[in-house]
Amino acid sequence: MRVIEQLVHHFWARGALSRDEAQYLVRHGFARAGDLPGLAPDDCTPDAPEPVEPEPEPMPAEPDADERARAAEELEDELVGRNAGSRKAGGRKKKPTGHDLAPAVAALGAHFAARAAYPAMGELGARLKPCADWRDAARAVAAARPEALETALVGLLAARPRALGELWFWFDLGSLFDWADDQENAGPVADGLAKVLRADNLARVGRLGQLLKAAEVQALLDLLPARRAFLNLLPTLYHAHFPKLGQWLVPPAGAAAQCWPALPWAFVIVYNARHGTASAPPLGYPVDAKKLPFAVARDALATALPLAPVAVRELLIDRLRDRDVPALDRAHWEKYLVFDRELYCPFTWRI
Repeated sequence: MRVIEQLVHHFWARGALSRDEAQYLVRHGFARAGDLPGLAPDDCTPDAPEPVEPEPEPMPAEPDADERARAAEELEDELVGRNAGSRKAGGRKKKPTGHDLAPAVAALGAHFAARAAYPAMGELGARLKPCADWRDAARAVAAARPEALETALVGLLAARPRALGELWFWFDLGSLFDWADDQENAGPVADGLAKVLRADNLARVGRLGQLLKAAEVQALLDLLPARRAFLNLLPTLYHAHFPKLGQWLVPPAGAAAQCWPALPWAFVIVYNARHGTASAPPLGYPVDAKKLPFAVARDALATALPLAPVAVRELLIDRLRDRDVPALDRAHWEKYLVFDRELYCPFTWRI
């Protein structure tokens, strides 16, 4: 209410309120007549007679506290709208209304359904402990010691190399990030989901209780720690098992093939960052990163940076190298202002 009172004073002093409007505001308790110079107190006291209408309507009941608060918010919006210089409804920014969980539940459901056909998650979890379903397997992956998870993953890839691409698909959250960032979904549910996807500590995520009403969100909370454990293992996979990567970089089938190139390209970026120079390139055949879709290139760079942070940063052009986090944006990609030299892929890899 204090904010509204200040706004009333502001607009009265500048002649933006008529006398009738000011008297109305005083009668309803939004300001005091004595604080509005030139407004006669006797004209706006609660006892002052109202103009006689030909057919007076019955007085409405006294509004409850919620209705008074809502009326105050509407009045504040009206006054602030005047300050913006326009009374047109189209001039106001539409407030987001994304309070409904159903669209987020549908997005999560589609995400998990697309991955149900790929058994790699269950296979990896089963190498750690007996698992009833993929969520049980994800919890096993998240809880495993890094050494045990490495042994399980290497054993799985030795038996079925294509499992690496399936796991990459399981842990690819691009569609969920896109949904949460889409302005069509703007609102507290999308904001909460975006924070869940990015949070290191769920205690800092607001509205988590509302999101947890959905079983799909609870499933996501099982997947995220497993994803972190898998991504944390990628440097070991590259550095300790480099000779085997040529056997394991096998494209998955079906829907998983779309996001797959980001992982082998991440390894290619690290390979070039750690070996060779512009004048003496590393062993391998040249590859053209410009042909990659933007989303694949963005994810490849984001994946490569944790594998070799210093070396990968030095492979980038100055504008990206000097950023706190050298994330790839579309403007740089469209002009291909990314790497400072041509990239090469090891002869035993196919990307």
